[in-house]
Amino acid sequence: MTKPIREILSPCGLDCGKCLANPDSPIAARARELREELGGFAGYAERFAAMNPVFANYPGFAALLDHLADGGTCPSCRSGKCLYSWCEVSRCTRERGVDYCCECAEFPCAKANLPAHLDALWKKSTEAIREMGPEAFYATIKDRPRYPRPKND
Repeated sequence: MTKPIREILSPCGLDCGKCLANPDSPIAARARELREELGGFAGYAERFAAMNPVFANYPGFAALLDHLADGGTCPSCRSGKCLYSWCEVSRCTRERGVDYCCECAEFPCAKANLPAHLDALWKKSTEAIREMGPEAFYATIKDRPRYPRPKND
């Protein structure tokens, strides 16, 4: 059963379903698969480090993998558990009874309390939601990575 777009897209236009903090995200699922596939590799990592020093970092990698596989506790900001505790978008949209900021007469506003890079993304995404609607907007982003590479990579 497919979730309604409102449950997938946050009020600011981010795809909460792909966030690494979401326990149901593809990132968490793939981390669990990789952890399962690696099995007891930790016992072999020290021997591999003798051939390639990068394996000396395996304990840190394994801790990060465990966190990605098990550490997600934010199903979406609509649940009231937004990963960004300083973000005001979810609270504000709930108070105003709108699903997306673009449905508010005051958008764009300074109430979002977002850092500059997220503020720009919020405005761009929310304006696109207003122009094309949530379903069409989601269709344009659903296959994109949640965390795109910086343009200077």
